[in-house]
Amino acid sequence: MSKKSNILIYLLGIYVVLQFIWWGYQIINLGALVDSSNDQTSRRVFMILGEGGVFILILLAGFWQIQRAIKKEIELSQNQNNFLLSVTHELKTPLTSIQLALQTLSKRDLNKEQTQTLIEKAISENERLKILIDNIIQASSIENKGLTADKTSINIKSLLESIVEKSNKRQENNLVSLKCPNEYNILADIFMIETSIINIIENAIKYAGSNSIIVKVENIAHHLNVSIIDQGPGIDDHEKNFIFDKFYRVGNEETRLKKGSGLGLYIAKQFIQLHNGEITYTKNTPCGSIFTISLPYE
Repeated sequence: MSKKSNILIYLLGIYVVLQFIWWGYQIINLGALVDSSNDQTSRRVFMILGEGGVFILILLAGFWQIQRAIKKEIELSQNQNNFLLSVTHELKTPLTSIQLALQTLSKRDLNKEQTQTLIEKAISENERLKILIDNIIQASSIENKGLTADKTSINIKSLLESIVEKSNKRQENNLVSLKCPNEYNILADIFMIETSIINIIENAIKYAGSNSIIVKVENIAHHLNVSIIDQGPGIDDHEKNFIFDKFYRVGNEETRLKKGSGLGLYIAKQFIQLHNGEITYTKNTPCGSIFTISLPYE
């Protein structure tokens, strides 16, 4: 719904309130003309005014609720527009890289090392494309209440070692490290837990730059905490309450340089909640972010 519709509703609300005030004024004058000494007439006038006042309050409450709904629709529309702009770029970039690698392989006589490098690059970009498409599908399934956790026994240390290795290989560096001194087995949906952790690590990689990222595991008060710690710019206080909202991203989409769709953290939160767990954000010291996944653990 447009801002113009919002203004029209406000004007309609003001008009209705003014009309009620005018009618109330006319009723008071009419009562005075009929018989100013008649108690029954006065009681009827006050009864009408009282009922009218209650109706006005209900009407104002209705307009307030409508205004809130309109505001949410406008924000959702803006976020969806930002999402489309972002996804267009996100889809185009890996597809262009894959196409360039394949064209180079088909048109040039390369040695074995060069060929392997281009193949690995194409596989990496394909993996990036797969993550984005999976996130879109998962977000749709969450909205349609079409997901349930298929829980099995998971060795969290082995899972995290695999995730860290893949992340470092995809980024062609070793910035992500794991601190998990003990073996932990939890009952969870391996796909959901893996997706949640990958999404948070990918989010940290975007903003941490060349700074290291630590994945730390702790057993605290019957909860297994997996923390992803980065040394990026962190998140402003006025934005931290929105970072798990669907499509939410910091800044203007047309000027934003960081990649992303605004779905990663939203999906992570929904998946963790399906395990009766929670995901929280705290500031790192002296800079950066700490995202902690907390899962029930006995």
